Amino acid sequence: MEKVKASVCYCRIPFRKLAELVRLRFVEGFQTEELMKRMKSEREREYLATVALLDVSEKDLIHMIEAEKPDELRHFLDCRAHALEILKSNGLEVKER
Repeated sequence: MEKVKASVCYCRIPFRKLAELVRLRFVEGFQTEELMKRMKSEREREYLATVALLDVSEKDLIHMIEAEKPDELRHFLDCRAHALEILKSNGLEVKER
């Protein structure tokens, strides 16, 4: 499996945008490719690419995400866990694949 560099961490995505993208992707069920076409900017596409990883297990993410330093990967995973908690407390639960 080829590793990918996460361009945006969950802590950098404004909550409103995070919730909107989670709702579109995981509640309404739009495919990531379809949503990418709707995004108005490169930044929104980066947010969506990060959001699309929310249903990937942490174990799989560890093997998928390229990090220059181990702390970067831990930060990304910690922010992801925090984002999932906040989303769940706001009625937006994401189930892992």
